[in-house]
Order: sequence, then structure tokens, then C-alpha cells
Amino acid sequence: MINLKLASILTTIAEICKYREGEIDTVINLSKAARTIRDYQDDISDAFYNGSIRSMPGIDDYAYGLVREYFESGKISVFEEIKEKYSEELVKIIRLSGIGAKRVFDIYSKIGILTYDELKEFFSNNTDLLKTSKDYDINPVYIERIIFCIDYFESIKGRYPRWQVNICLDKILQKLSGYTELEKIRITGSVRRRKAYVGDMDILLLPEFNKSNLNLEHTYKLAEKIGNERFIKEKISELVQKKNASFKFSTIFGIELEVIITSASSFAEDLLISTGSKTHINKLRDYAIKRGMADSKTGNFVFSDNEGHDNLALVSGKSINEDDDYICREEKELYRQLGLSYIYPELREGRDEIELARENYLPDLIRLNDIKGDLHVHSQWSDGVMDLKHIIKSVKKLDYEFLSFSDHSASNKFGNGMEVKDLVLKREYIDKLNSRNKRFRFLMGTEIDIDEDGNLDYPPEIIAGFDIALASIHRGYKNDRAANTSRFIKASSEKNIDILAHPTGTVFGSRAPYFMDVDEVIKTAVKNGKALEINSYYLRLDLNEENAIKAKKAGSLFAINTDSHRENNLFMIRLGVDIARKAGIEKSDVINTFGLEGIKKWKKKR
Repeated sequence: MINLKLASILTTIAEICKYREGEIDTVINLSKAARTIRDYQDDISDAFYNGSIRSMPGIDDYAYGLVREYFESGKISVFEEIKEKYSEELVKIIRLSGIGAKRVFDIYSKIGILTYDELKEFFSNNTDLLKTSKDYDINPVYIERIIFCIDYFESIKGRYPRWQVNICLDKILQKLSGYTELEKIRITGSVRRRKAYVGDMDILLLPEFNKSNLNLEHTYKLAEKIGNERFIKEKISELVQKKNASFKFSTIFGIELEVIITSASSFAEDLLISTGSKTHINKLRDYAIKRGMADSKTGNFVFSDNEGHDNLALVSGKSINEDDDYICREEKELYRQLGLSYIYPELREGRDEIELARENYLPDLIRLNDIKGDLHVHSQWSDGVMDLKHIIKSVKKLDYEFLSFSDHSASNKFGNGMEVKDLVLKREYIDKLNSRNKRFRFLMGTEIDIDEDGNLDYPPEIIAGFDIALASIHRGYKNDRAANTSRFIKASSEKNIDILAHPTGTVFGSRAPYFMDVDEVIKTAVKNGKALEINSYYLRLDLNEENAIKAKKAGSLFAINTDSHRENNLFMIRLGVDIARKAGIEKSDVINTFGLEGIKKWKKKR
């Protein structure tokens, strides 16, 4: 995934520049360029070689020079200079920690390490935090932060953002859809369960020559044909069983692909099992054994056949993609035989979904078309780089009633935050837009920074004038748990704050979460009537699934927003809805579904 790799290098250079005098513009411009590259929905190398990258938003002369150097020489000299002293993984820990390049480099120097393995070994041998702090004259919070980031870094190894994985899958599916011998193509595995970050790609294939049982000869030929496609590097392994055959391949995208070739008689069961999760399937097996529908020794399910019907005719006609209303009727039949209502793939994580399905008490999950607008979008008034015509076109396509330009506030220098004096001009701009567009409304929004003491950038009388007000933290990774929790609690007491944005501060592969008491922040938000954001940007997805479940149980309301800085970010709302569905969140839990008048009533009630 070259886009992410190149964007990561530019972000790292920007991170180092943050701590140099007079480099604010460089940081802002490099950050814009990095975001453009990582959000590009195709291979950025193609855009470089055909010249279209020059016209992309945020690619100024300096950024283009770095990109050109990368593609012409395979490296960027500025980045190589950083790596001369410290390994690339050590540099990543700097970004993940968020406590500042100068501080982390100082820590590396004090403990005398040059590689990531040395860093891990040092802290595995020096577990007494206070003693290490005293011996090496390092703030204990910084040490704790480095250790936390090592753990976080290890936890995301081998994981990829699903938004990027779907781009790779689309290319594969486009090719496979031209195979005339395939009757059915279905995405499965963690991608089908709509996990935020996934480790591989899984595809289930039903060819016409497997109408009843597995035709081994033709199955091998099909696997060989796929293995010869340009997106495949090599076959890694194969597993041939009585009912199906699985082939694993490495791909040019850097993520593994598993292709499962099945037969019509096994399609539904193979789709169920390959979708997972393992915990869900294991619990389903235990439940089936108690009902006499699974072998207690082998764990194999025992489903009854649909006699008198052509097997192939039982396979639903809809192929490849599933929307929020789609229920696979073959799977539904399997759940019915087990005495369960249909469990949407998003809920199959082995929590309480089987018990709820048995009682016919599964939540009525929110759907994408329930969302009436986006309350967190950045315009040119801060660090957004979006063409207004494209925004209007996207808003119409999404069938929105409203969209809020919630730009950064004054102290967010790297986000080109807005001073109070400029807010009048922005209000005039939005009023002018609304005079031209009668079908939907642009809102005067803001994303207000919470400072180190929990104070907000704008005074209460200014905040009261916004149509929608979000509060968020963009710095403070060097603070301890109590300090950051206190900041959120204090900010949420401000009457006119509506939403706490990307509450844990996570940016996949770039920032580990803040130290904070998530449970306490959720509790305070519920108490003060604030909505918690599920940030849909594909590297944030914050609140994540686990925290969204906690918030749902606590009685929180949610705002599903994209934090868009580019036009295509607006369609990432899909990812936030997926997080909400996985957390069992319903339409009534999400303020974006209320409609504009509903949101106004909600604000007045608080």
C-alpha cells in the first residue's frame, strides 16, 4: 500500500518540523500533502507518472519535490537523514507517542538505544517505572507513554485500514466478476463483519461446476487461473477438504488473500463459518451441540437439506456487495434451523448476540440512509482542501439535509485555526451559500480546542453563536490519565458544547490513544447531555467499537461524522455507521438522524 507508506514518510518529516523554529507553514503544507496522498483512492504512483498529482490539493512545490525524489530514487534524503541515527520503527514511536520529537530523541539518547528491538529489550529489563525515571532523569509519564506506544505498535502490526483494503478488493473483484464460470462471489471474513482494521482479505467463490459436490480437477484449475492474475505474487498455501478448498496468496497490495472455493450444497455453511468471528462460530457450535445440531466430537454442524430444490437456485441472486438491509437468505435458514433470528455479520463477535437472537431481541441497527447530515467537516477556513462544487455534489448524492463546516479554533496552529475576528466573515460566507441552496443547509460549526487546563479557545458568548459546537483535544499526549480526563470533564460542562469529538485521540499508525479514563468521560458526557462522536475518518474511527459499546450501555447519544478535509472523506460516513452497527447502536441513538429541526430541539432541551 504505497499511498500509506509515502504519506507516512511525509507525516514523519512534518512531525520533526513541528519542533523547529519558523516551520509552521511547512508542517501545515506537508500535512495537507500527506492527507491527499493517503486518501487517494488509487495507486499514487500512477498519479505521479501521469502528472495528475501536480494538480491535487495540498501538493505544493516542496511536497512535490519530495514525492518526485521518492519515485525517482526510491527514497527521500530528508527522511534518510533521520533514519541514519535511528531506525524507522523508532521514528514511528516518536509519532505514536505525541510527546514531541525532541523529548523522545532525548530519551533514546539517555538510555542509549538505536533500534526498536533495543528499546523493547530495555523496558522489558527495566520494569520499575519510578526507578528508571530516577536513574535516567526522565519524566515517569514520558516513560509510561513510550511503553504504552510499544504495546500499541505491536497490537496493530499486520493490520490494515479496511477502507484501503476495500480499494484493493475492488480491483480483485472487478477481475473475478469477469469469470464466466463463477455463479457467486462473496466477500467474507473480517471485511464482511465490517471490522475497522483487518489482517487479510477473504473471498468465497461458488463456480458453476460445483453445483452439487466439489469438482477437484476444475477447482484446482480455477485456483491456478486466479494465481496467474497480475495482482497475485505467489501461492502461500492450500487446504483441500471434502466440501471446499482454500488457497492463500500473497498479493501486490502487501496484504494476503484467501480464496475459498465451495459447492452449492455447502455455500451457506461456508459463508457462515468463513465470515466468523471464531468466537461467534465456537459459541454457535456449543449452542448447536445442545440442540443436537452439531457433532459433539468433531464440532461439525448438522443442518437439514432443502430437499426438492435445485441447490444452485437456493443461492441468492445478489452478488458481492451487501447493504444494511440485505439478509443472506441461505444463512438466515441456518440460523432459523438453530432457533435464532438472523444475526447481521457486524454483530458476530461472540458477545451476547446469540442470546439476544434466541430471544428475538437483537437491536434494530442504524442504517447509512438514516444519516441526514455531517456535523464535522473542515473547509478552507481552516485546513480543509475542498472544492465547493464537489461538496454540493457529494451532499446531494448522500441525500443530506445539512452539513456543518466545523473548522478548527484559534490555538490549533497546525490546523490553521480560526481567530475570533474571522468568524464574522465565515458566517457571512455560510449565509451566502444558504441563500443559493434551498434543498439543504450549511451550518456554522466549530471544532474548539480544549487546552491543557480544560479551557476552551472561545468564550461562552462566542460558542453560543455557533449552530453546532464540537470540543476536542489535539495535544496533551504528554499528560497523565487524570489530567486528560479532567480536561474533557471541564469542557463538557460548557452548556453550548454539543459534541465531544474523536474522544481518545487515536490515529491509526500515527497516534496512540491519550492517557484518559474513557469510562469517566462517557459518564460525564451522558450526565451533561453531550453527544460522543464516532469519527468516521478511516484512520481515526474514534470512538472505536469497544468504547462505542460502553457508551451505548451508559445511555450516550452519538454523532457520526467524517472529520472531512477532502471530498472523498465525506463518503467515509459509511465507516462510522459500521462502527455504530457493530456496537448495536440504533437510529434513535444518533443525533445526525434527527434532521435539522430535530437537532435544534435537542440543543434547546439540554
